[in-house]
Amino acid sequence: MRLAVFAVPLVAVAACAQPASPAEGHGRRADSAIVRPAPPTTDSLRVAEEAVPLGDDVVTVRVWTAPIPDPLGSPGFETFPLNALNLHDDEGTSVEAALAVLRERGGRVVELVHSGERNVTFTTGGRTYTADPNRMFTAAGRARTLAALSEDDRAGREALEAFADRVLALYAAVPPAVVVTLHDNTADGYSAASYGRGGEYEADAAAVTVHDGTDPDDFFFVTDRDLYDLLVDAGFNAVLQDNDAATDDGSLSVWAAREGTAYVNVEAQRGHLAEQTRMIAALVDVLSDGP
Repeated sequence: MRLAVFAVPLVAVAACAQPASPAEGHGRRADSAIVRPAPPTTDSLRVAEEAVPLGDDVVTVRVWTAPIPDPLGSPGFETFPLNALNLHDDEGTSVEAALAVLRERGGRVVELVHSGERNVTFTTGGRTYTADPNRMFTAAGRARTLAALSEDDRAGREALEAFADRVLALYAAVPPAVVVTLHDNTADGYSAASYGRGGEYEADAAAVTVHDGTDPDDFFFVTDRDLYDLLVDAGFNAVLQDNDAATDDGSLSVWAAREGTAYVNVEAQRGHLAEQTRMIAALVDVLSDGP
């Protein structure tokens, strides 16, 4: 499937239209000064890091790449069938699954690394702020997450906007044909069922498919109808965002819909490594197909 190439203006943009961060309702924080080390690269994976300013602090952006084997058996970096972004530092199953696919298929994964927690905490102007990095890509989203987790003011919003711009620029340094994000969830919480009839986010969805006998925690969230249909036909659970009605929560899916850019989130229950690996590999197959 070929879709319009992702073009990134260097302005703040948005992340998968998922529920509010746990901290907005349950009080989680992250200290952006702590950085976990990169695992050793003993195989085809390569890793690079950049310290990105966030107010007076920094957050590490880690970029994983792996060469793409060609039919003649020589690896290269000409194209990236998988180019994915992970925004929550406590959602490691999704990164582990993506790296497994990279080892076999090649590609690129960009992840934020700070404290091992969902949210980022930073200081600027002598004040401390906490925000969900999955809610930092629109003006409305930045104001909402700062107000929910700490304090919303101009200094906090400007620092978060500059950070969002840089994260997006690093991700789009290799322009993805489709924006792909990676997320984990927890059992009996957010799932595809959250968008079904009577679900908390029913109004944000144009279509929902949960196949019989499957776990609704494992699903794709997409903005493009063709991509939704292909993934459903392949046997996967999926949610199609209502691009006209979706709440502006500062997420990348909302921005993508506004810009006419295809977006997909690969969402699975934390610990469902095999299933999330299978989902990512299937997505690569779909995105690699011809028109």
